[in-house]
Amino acid sequence: MDPKVNGQLQHDWSWLIAVYLFLGGVGGGAYTIAAINSFLGTGLELSTTVGLWIGFPALLIGTLFLIADLGAPSRAILAAMKPGTSWISRGTLIISVFMVLSFVHLVLHQFTDVGATAGGSTLIDIIAIAGIVFAIGTMAYTGILLSASKGIPFWRSGVVPIIFVVSATVTGHFAIMLGVVLNGAVPGTLTALQTMALEAVALVVLEVLAILFFLQAAFRQPDPRESAERILSKSMFVVGYFILGLAMPMILMIVVYFSVVSTSTNGMIAFAAIGAVLGLIGGLILRQAVLICGALPTLNIAGFKFRRIHRPKDPKPGIGLMPPT
Repeated sequence: MDPKVNGQLQHDWSWLIAVYLFLGGVGGGAYTIAAINSFLGTGLELSTTVGLWIGFPALLIGTLFLIADLGAPSRAILAAMKPGTSWISRGTLIISVFMVLSFVHLVLHQFTDVGATAGGSTLIDIIAIAGIVFAIGTMAYTGILLSASKGIPFWRSGVVPIIFVVSATVTGHFAIMLGVVLNGAVPGTLTALQTMALEAVALVVLEVLAILFFLQAAFRQPDPRESAERILSKSMFVVGYFILGLAMPMILMIVVYFSVVSTSTNGMIAFAAIGAVLGLIGGLILRQAVLICGALPTLNIAGFKFRRIHRPKDPKPGIGLMPPT
């Protein structure tokens, strides 16, 4: 029986949500790395600046995709009205605070000399620490929202938020790396790229371990196993995510770190750029694959399988109007 016919797959969250999850993760990951680098010395100032420029705009654009999926800006305002009972409300508040902190941090770092004074530097450090906390909350929230969806067993796992945090950190790192490349071959660029390449390899290995653990946990349970088999049967996930989105960037980052591309500086920069772009595409594919492969549970009673059918709700007639004949 074709699951696309009987309605087993969820249809409520589409590619607009996947783009929102991706951009929110990129923004949170880029800001986290930039804020941490700001405490590690002036040698990482370029990556700090690039990360701050990515963090707020990426999250802002991602929020626009979320509003587009909701269909009306008023729904986004109503989403924050029940933080005590709704993860959507909690996430809306977390994202809103993070957007304010990342914007203020960017303005103070880029357009003022506040950091030159002792009091101003302390203020920026406080904003950075608070920003890191809410950035991690933003990255984790997207996974928590999925894991709180009780109707989809594939999402109902404590590993999902961990995967989204790790993947967001990886994509944020690649976004900063791409920004450093686009900044041009200024002094210190090659050294920064080599350091970031080594960091990227470690982060990709961590993501591979996280996603393998997630799939193994899904296979061990009967309800999410069907979704795990479905996601592994998709070439988009196996080829697009595992091979092009993880394996190829790792190889290219190793090449950049060991300076195998010794023919020219442009060659090394090109390999770094290609690896970063592939890593970003892999992050988007991961989120889309997790969304579209979320399947409604299949019940097995006395040898008979029952599938929960997803049907759109019939529109209700307006008040005072006769129903159609």
